[in-house]
Amino acid sequence: MSGHPVRFVLLLILLCLALAACENGLAPETAAGPPPKPYGIRGVIRFLHWPPADSVLDLRLAVLEHYPVASIVTEVIQGRAKYTDQIRYGIDSEQYSLSLAPLPTGSFPFVGVAQQYGSNIQQDWRVVGIYFAGNDSSKPGSVVVPVDSMVPNINITVDFAHPPILP
Repeated sequence: MSGHPVRFVLLLILLCLALAACENGLAPETAAGPPPKPYGIRGVIRFLHWPPADSVLDLRLAVLEHYPVASIVTEVIQGRAKYTDQIRYGIDSEQYSLSLAPLPTGSFPFVGVAQQYGSNIQQDWRVVGIYFAGNDSSKPGSVVVPVDSMVPNINITVDFAHPPILP
């Protein structure tokens, strides 16, 4: 009977060593390699005719998966949009770079700048600048973002005195 405790301790040690060797248990091995490159857009936003500071509570560039939409805020809440950090008030221009992960790569039908002008964060937003492809200012320009690419030159002019007319 004196050999049973020794066997039990040895069995327990072997079991601990076997479990430690498993690291991730029964999880599948993941391929080691470099992390995926970011994908998204970058460009410059130019500003003209800034309104009074108290009418610009927030200002951000947003990219939408679908367009037209009833509300950019709803698209953000539903995870179908990405947006930049708040843009500083009163500047002439701002360079930006926006990663679009986890949105899927592909075609994005709307890139624009939205202004929060009132205290109701759910409703007091308006589009003040839109990306137009080429010289066609009749509709927002669609941007195709391939895997592992930061698409350059997605430039926007925001003219607060002449906001874009949305289709």
